[in-house]
Amino acid sequence: MSSPKSTAVQAPSSLLRPKDCLSCRIIGAGALGATGIYALNQSRAHQPGSPLGKRIMAGVGLAFLVGSVWRWNSFRDDDS
Repeated sequence: MSSPKSTAVQAPSSLLRPKDCLSCRIIGAGALGATGIYALNQSRAHQPGSPLGKRIMAGVGLAFLVGSVWRWNSFRDDDS
């Protein structure tokens, strides 16, 4: 008996990682960055709120800033 051949279908790389244009990357990263800066501003001492709420807002702000950097570096047209 012969061994069965593998019939696994591999998806093209364009389906695994979509490519975005420069303006899409700028708008996406800018929106996430602006939201992160806003959340960090809400966590400052002069803003109203409890200390726990300010720590949560600081974490949310940092998460949005990290997301902004990830958004800028991901989904590029070049493979560098």
